[in-house]
Amino acid sequence: MKRILILCFSIFFGTISLAQKETYDIVNYTAPKGWKNEVKNNLTSYSSTNSKNNTWCQIFIVKSGVSKGNIDDDFNSDWQDFAVKNYKPTDAPQVSETKEADGWKIKSGVGGFVFNNTNALVLVTTFSGYNRCVSVVAATNSTDYQKDIEDFLTSLDLAKQETGTQEQKTENAPFVGAWGKSNTVSQINNRFGNYSYNKQQYTFNADGTYRFLAKTYDEKDAETFLIKEKGSYVLKGNSITLIPTSSVIEAWSKKNGGDNWNTLKSSQKRPLETVTYQFSKADNNLLLQTEKQTQRDGKFNTGNTYSYGPPGTFTPISLPEGDTFMKEIIKTKTDQQVSASPINNNSKTKFSFFSTNFDDGWVGTEREEWVEVVKGDTKVLLHYPREGTVFPADPAPMTTTAWNILVAPRYSNLRNFKTSYIVTYERPYLGMGYATEKETGKNVFIVFFHQGHEGWIEFVTPDKNSFIQQYNFDPETIQWDSNTDLMIPLAKMSGYNKFAVAASDFKGVWTSDFTGIQQLYNVYSGQYAGMNISQSNEEFIFEEGNSYRWRLLAVNGVVGNIKAVEVKSAGQFSIPNNWQIKFSKIEGKPHTYHAFWSCIKGARVLNLLDAAAPGSGIYTKFGLAKK
Repeated sequence: MKRILILCFSIFFGTISLAQKETYDIVNYTAPKGWKNEVKNNLTSYSSTNSKNNTWCQIFIVKSGVSKGNIDDDFNSDWQDFAVKNYKPTDAPQVSETKEADGWKIKSGVGGFVFNNTNALVLVTTFSGYNRCVSVVAATNSTDYQKDIEDFLTSLDLAKQETGTQEQKTENAPFVGAWGKSNTVSQINNRFGNYSYNKQQYTFNADGTYRFLAKTYDEKDAETFLIKEKGSYVLKGNSITLIPTSSVIEAWSKKNGGDNWNTLKSSQKRPLETVTYQFSKADNNLLLQTEKQTQRDGKFNTGNTYSYGPPGTFTPISLPEGDTFMKEIIKTKTDQQVSASPINNNSKTKFSFFSTNFDDGWVGTEREEWVEVVKGDTKVLLHYPREGTVFPADPAPMTTTAWNILVAPRYSNLRNFKTSYIVTYERPYLGMGYATEKETGKNVFIVFFHQGHEGWIEFVTPDKNSFIQQYNFDPETIQWDSNTDLMIPLAKMSGYNKFAVAASDFKGVWTSDFTGIQQLYNVYSGQYAGMNISQSNEEFIFEEGNSYRWRLLAVNGVVGNIKAVEVKSAGQFSIPNNWQIKFSKIEGKPHTYHAFWSCIKGARVLNLLDAAAPGSGIYTKFGLAKK
């Protein structure tokens, strides 16, 4: 075995052969004859076994990635990823001196490990150059494969790279990383519609390449559609030009009719669309602006702009081959993007999603004191309930008091402040004025709104005309007899307090209580006939391993003759997508619920709606029980 080590170092670094029969990624090579070949998502492998002698050998070419900047860091990373994690060598690697060939720096290391009580060796060779890194891994338990390994290594020839071009394309590019749009779920907004969504996602790599994925799912369709595109990009000033090299759309059947990949039914090439965008970043989102809509991105989010959010604001696409979109951002600036995003550290439970990109262009983000919803230059704050802001009073005193608590501390130089209301059973309250933001120094127009049981909502725009363009009425003209329909767009903003769910979010006991009391009177005599009480308590207990216990206790009847019923279930839960949760058994059969989180101060509320019986579309709310 030691001889293999010596020969691999001496022969491999002696020359790089130009002979080639196969190509994988940027590597040309001669494949071992008669060996089994398998191409996976990020590597191609060759393997040979001899059952008579109980010997084996495997050789892998790992798909190239972005270099860490030098050969030592690249090799050390490769050794950990491909040797230590997979084979667990018993000692530190014996490492060669760094060699150079055709602009590539080359380093190799070998270490011993034990497999099935037999000694074996693993050899990792790393090529680093042109801002790329590629690795070859060989493992064997016998010297019988010495010549095969030697022949394979000496046949390697890396494709020529353009010196310096990639670094110039991506120098200081602020968009390197992953960006996406979250789900568009029609049934959450339209309770009687079918469940459907679409997603679009980009990965921009530091080497000047990109990948684009898009998925369209509709429960009423027999197939799910997947777009896969890759290519390169050119950066010039604040513009980016995408140059695709391949683009396909695939149609996949559904296993058991669900949101999953079953069988590839068809695949066809898409036109290659080279597009130049003006790019910018706002509130951690990547904005791509172009003159007309593209086939790649679809409809504009607003105006002539596409908006893509950082990780945490969208649900990654799982590909049929098992790869996930998020795996592509390991060597990018994704960690910087995530850490820059606002996370509510006061939450009792950590949640996976703290921001949502809605299909109409609004972006909602959880903050400590409110949910912030932004589109263009309009900012809306959905204030969490706060003591002293809602109390029995005439509209002017209550609006002014709430304004002083929730709004006034963040502004100065308040001008033309006024309050208003409309007479109706929900009585919308309005406050408004012109002020200066203390944080930015900008002059803004503010509208403060409350209606029914919803919390206070604060609308902030650069001026009054911007508010009118967005909501189609002049708030300063509202009086007691105005049309209440004018308030509908304002009230609907409370629906943007909505965040996707993940399996890791649910641990704990979530409960919902209901109490109803009905006084009964005799229709003929008018005499009091008693009181009917209806009460219920429903709870989900989420435990380790995606297991759950469910219980419903219902009490109903006339006082003096009240009956109680209790039902229970237990099983496993799963997340078909980030807007649904499925239970293996509720009342004797599987149940799927539409689900989302809404935020309150320091906590979350779980909202569930039976997908099979949406009824009025009103979600049942569950709170986390105190320990």
